[in-house]
Amino acid sequence: MHVLNSWEALAAHRDEADSCALAIGAFDGIHIGHQALIQRTVDAAHNNGGSGWLLTFDPHPSRVLRPDQGPLLLTSTEHKLRLLKSYGLDGMVVHPFTAELAAWPAATFLERLRDAMPGLRVVVVGANWRFGCGATGDTEMLRTWGKKEGITIQVPSAVEWDGAPVSSTRIRKAIERGQLSAASAMLGRPFSLWGTVTTGRQYGRELGFPTANIRLQDEVRPPTGVYAVYAEIDGQRHNGAAYLGLRPTAQGVDSHHLLEVHLFDVALDLYGQAIEVSFVKHLRSDQHFATAAELKAQIARDVTQARTCFT
Repeated sequence: MHVLNSWEALAAHRDEADSCALAIGAFDGIHIGHQALIQRTVDAAHNNGGSGWLLTFDPHPSRVLRPDQGPLLLTSTEHKLRLLKSYGLDGMVVHPFTAELAAWPAATFLERLRDAMPGLRVVVVGANWRFGCGATGDTEMLRTWGKKEGITIQVPSAVEWDGAPVSSTRIRKAIERGQLSAASAMLGRPFSLWGTVTTGRQYGRELGFPTANIRLQDEVRPPTGVYAVYAEIDGQRHNGAAYLGLRPTAQGVDSHHLLEVHLFDVALDLYGQAIEVSFVKHLRSDQHFATAAELKAQIARDVTQARTCFT
């Protein structure tokens, strides 16, 4: 899958983007509604003998339009790229979302898109997708433009779960409330966090339970505590237990959230590597331990309980 950092970069990929079907949106979370849009796009590309592409934006538009109110995301751009590689797309454009772009009239946005993708044949968007300054562009304007340009516009119905449309906002609330089963059902996979493994204090190793300490992206997080988790590394799935929180101890608490992952029965050098950690089950809430012996005993119980989640 080609990954381009602007639609201007498509100039070097005109052959690959010929007879193109294009999905457009923020795609935060790549949930089952997004997956349906992407599948519709890939199918349309194959039916036209062309290629399937996706256009998204970085940073998320809310971070530019409402910097003080923008929510934590379900997926950072790096996390999103990892997830999208498995959906059969030929290419993806991560276009910079700037104040200048946000100020474009809706008609200008469509003109620039057409100039960047002369081989565009199909556009697929969600029913609530808006574009242009003040969000004045909507699907009706898009359909009118598509008819004039000879571009088919597809606006699939929203995918529902438990009687209501699936949305990134709905999933975000479920995760923050610790409703991981609901979040996983709407995501179509277990909720996961993505980050880079960094050097920690080696405290877990001293206790007999070495951990990968992960520097988290700016993504939404479930309640603090201990979880059964797994990570896929070099094509291999490794089950484990993880701690998410501020690590309360006799010495106080850390100043930022940590994700410490202990993988069962394996010793891997993961420093500097970005990994995705999928959450399977919440095991217990955060606790304070007066001594290292108390903490070690509890970790042993956590690991035993976590193992039962995979049998």
